[in-house]
Order: sequence, then C-alpha cells, then structure tokens
Amino acid sequence: MTARATAADGARPASPGSSPFKTLWDLLTNVKFALLLVGTALVASMLGVVIPQMPAPMRANPAARDAWLELQRSDFGALTTPMYRTGLFDVFHSPWFSGLWVVIIVAVTVCTVSRLRPTIRSVQRPPLRVPDRYFETAHYRASANVSLPPVAVANRLRAKHYRVLETHSEDGATYLFADRFPWTSYGTFLSHLALLMLLVGGLMTVFVGFDRTLALAETTSGAPVFDTPGPGQIFVKMIDAVRGVDDNGNVVDFRSHLEVTRGGKTITCTATVNDPCSAFGYRLHQAAFFDDVARLRIEGPGGQLLYDDILDFDGETAVVPSFRVTDSAGAVLFDEDLPQMGLDAGSSPGRDDDLALAQLAIASRAGDGAVASFVVSWRQVAGQYVVAIAGPGLDPTRIDPGGSVESSGLRITLDHLASIPARQVSDLPGAPDGVAIFQMPSGADGVPYLYVTGIDSVGAVLEPGQEFVNTGNFSYFFGGRVEAAGINIRRDPGDTFIWLAVGMAMVGLGITFYVPRRRLWAKVTPNRVLFAGIAERTTRFDRELRKMSDELEASSPVPVPSASPPE
Repeated sequence: MTARATAADGARPASPGSSPFKTLWDLLTNVKFALLLVGTALVASMLGVVIPQMPAPMRANPAARDAWLELQRSDFGALTTPMYRTGLFDVFHSPWFSGLWVVIIVAVTVCTVSRLRPTIRSVQRPPLRVPDRYFETAHYRASANVSLPPVAVANRLRAKHYRVLETHSEDGATYLFADRFPWTSYGTFLSHLALLMLLVGGLMTVFVGFDRTLALAETTSGAPVFDTPGPGQIFVKMIDAVRGVDDNGNVVDFRSHLEVTRGGKTITCTATVNDPCSAFGYRLHQAAFFDDVARLRIEGPGGQLLYDDILDFDGETAVVPSFRVTDSAGAVLFDEDLPQMGLDAGSSPGRDDDLALAQLAIASRAGDGAVASFVVSWRQVAGQYVVAIAGPGLDPTRIDPGGSVESSGLRITLDHLASIPARQVSDLPGAPDGVAIFQMPSGADGVPYLYVTGIDSVGAVLEPGQEFVNTGNFSYFFGGRVEAAGINIRRDPGDTFIWLAVGMAMVGLGITFYVPRRRLWAKVTPNRVLFAGIAERTTRFDRELRKMSDELEASSPVPVPSASPPE
C-alpha cells in the first residue's frame, strides 16, 4: 500500500483552536500518555488492595476514624498521618483517584472522537486506485494466468460478497476495487465507545449511586434508609425472614418479606439473594441471614417499661456440651444443650485456666421427685475442649464426644459440643452488678430459650412467652427467638451504562476478530489477473486470494501460457 493510501486511512482530523488546545489534544491522543495513565491507575488500584482501607462506616464517624488510625500506627508509625492525608487509607474514594479516572475518561473520549472521522472516511471514501507496483509488493497478493473479461472477474468477486467498482482503464488493463464488510471498521470505534461508557458508568456508581446494608429483625419497626430525615425518607420493615429447607433439612434458599414505606405509600415485596425486589427506584437484595436474635422486654418494679427491643447476639457464641441421658429402661430423660452456669477463673490473670461450670440435673421419669445432680466442667486445652463430669457415685471423669459414663442407674452420653449464641450485656436494668450474660441454647423440643446469669442470685431460665421476676422485682420477658436478615439497599444509575458497555464491547470485539474487513484491488489484463489487498492477519487473506486465483484459472475457457509470478 502506498504512503498516500496509508495516510488516507490513518490521518487525524486537524485540531481546531489555539496552540495550547492542540498541544493538549495531541497529548490526550498520545499512546505513551495513555499507557502512563493506565499504569498509574493500575499502581493506584494495587495500593488500594495492599494497604488497609478504612471501613465505610468509620469514614463519617470521627471517633471511630481516629480509633482506626491509631490501630494502623503499629504498622506504619510516623507515616500514618501523611498516608491518611494523601488518601492512601481510602484510595478508591480519594479526590486524586477520582481525578485520575476523570482524566482517563477524557483521554478515551478524545481518542474515540479522533478516530471517528478517519473511520467514516475509510468506510465511505476508501482509496480506489493504487499504483501498478503495489501488485508486486503488497503483503497479500496473487495472480491468475487467465483470459477473462473484467465483468467476469467482477462477478466472481460479487459472488464472494464483495462490493465491486470499476475504477478506470489504462494501457489495455482494467482496474477494479472490491470491498468486503467495510462497515466492520466501526467495530474498533464501538469498542472504544464501550470502554468510555464503562468508565462513565463506574464513576456514576461511585458518585451518584447509593449502597447501604441494614440489619432488620422481625417484630421491629421500620428502619430508616437515609441518615438525614426528610420527606424522601424510606423505611424498611422486616415482615418475615425465611430460611428455606428441604425434606432432608438442607438449606435451599433465603428470602425476606419486606414492607417498604415512603410518605404515605407502602410497597410489599420479597427479596432473595439472586432475585432482588424494587421499591421507589431502589433495589433490595438479601445479603445475610441471622437466627441469633432474641426478643426481650424488661419492666421495672413499678411496671414501667425499661426495654422492649431485640437482643442481638451479633454472632458471639460459646461452646457448651450437649448431653443425652437415659435410664436403665432406655427411656430418654435429657437430650439438649447444657448452658454454662458458672466460671472458675483459676489462679492466673489470663483465661488459660478458666473452667466453665454447669449442673446437670436429671429428674426421675417415675415422677417421684427424685433428682440426680452432676457437676460438669470444661475448658480448652491445646485447642481442644476437655469435658469432665462428677456426681453421686461418680468420681471426676473425663468424657469425650460420643463417650458415655454410668452412674445411679443412668447412662450419660456426651453427644457433641454445641456452639450456642452467648453475649455479655453491660448496664442491664435490674442486674445487681449491671452486667449479665445471656445464652440461647435449644431445649429438648428444639425451641430456643434464654439462660441468664447476673440478674439474680441463681441463673434464670426464660422460656418463650414466660416471665422471670428477680429479687429486685424487675421483670424479664422472653418473646422468643426472632430471625433477621441483612438487606442491601442499592441504587446504581451506572449499571445501565455498564451493561450497555459490556454488550457493545462484545459486539465490537466480535466484529473486529470474526468479521474483519477485506479490501482488494484487481488489475485485469488480456491474459492475466492480478490481485493485491489489505486485511487483518487473522483472515488468512493470502490463502483466500490463492484460492480465488485457482478458481479463476479453473474456470478460464482459454488456457494461456504461464507467466513468471511477481516477486
């Protein structure tokens, strides 16, 4: 191809305006500058991955932010403050990172615009003529020793879906231009435009989008979505959090039935992990499921309401033994978790020698009031829990999961070690020391109950729907275990751009790689046809031209002497 043809395809439009504008334009279309931008963005992203990033809830909380920064001083020392001021602890929300992406978007926009006019010109006004020497030097070229009229060659090209033009005749030769899939030149432009839309969509997600997760429990009032009250405030209430199980007890899905209210309008919908629901322009996803939440009401001695809300164990647990006790006849007398009822702190200030204690009381099945009482203790040793039991006629004996001991006609089996919700609560109304420990084991019927220490001289058992009154006349009512879910509330105006960009990129790349453009020039002489063309390397255009030449020679009605092929 000649320098003139190359220039016709790759020339950039003249940049209007003053010299500074042209300099800026040239910079933004410079390949080295583009590589510098991409490299800088890559390094910045790596910094955001390697360096600890401040959690989102702490950014707007000065006290929490300062506490988090103090924790980082143990790793970064004197560099902590400069790193915070330069945004290295919040890279993806820092002004300089956002500015970097704005520059990248501008650069991609300029590059896309700069390619538009040359691409249109290449499609609509391709170079129709090439010099004769091009038929001898082109990378893709072939020849056929045939005597065919130009119209026959043109028809052969049209049969292969080429658009054919007869450009001129000169010295007894007729020149043809053939173009196949010229519109595919827009594929690269489409890919650039897809990249631009992807970047714009990402920025819209960061700056205009909304993303917040609320922990919502059953029986509670609606939680506000926004921090600032106003007429546009939205309240989300959990009606029912469901963990779906099949007949074999396997979890098959999680879903939440929600009530979303704004102003005087309420929308009821169901959200799952993969199928969110929509309300007032926001999408609500199921993000988590919790079943370690208890409903608790506390009243003072005069009946005044002191607390009426959920008690969230917040994932805190305690390991307790689960026993199965049978009598000599095989009747089951006890089959449930045994909560911790006391603690022997040991002699060391640490918790290494802490010993958890509980009493296993077994009532006679005959109903005669006879009770066998055993002391159970357990502690963690070298990462393993060691359980011991002692009682009437039974010296302290270690018992492992699955193991059994016999005493007083009873067979006591340590079925397994269970992890139950457990939490220490400070400033609890009615607790003499202000501190109480709540545990929520499951009874023999599988229904959870509360075992509370610290509100009375002995541990208190709160069955669902029952009330316990301590010696100070404080009343504690357990409303039962409630289920909760984490609901992600999101509005992402950039997702439309992103999905559209992905589709455009797939179409553009598919066009570029699978439907490449082919441009072909033909010189038809009385005894020979020469071809020269331009195409992507992936087209195997040389093989296509050789095949076309062979077909022409095979179809020639008048064989002609062979001529030396062009070098």
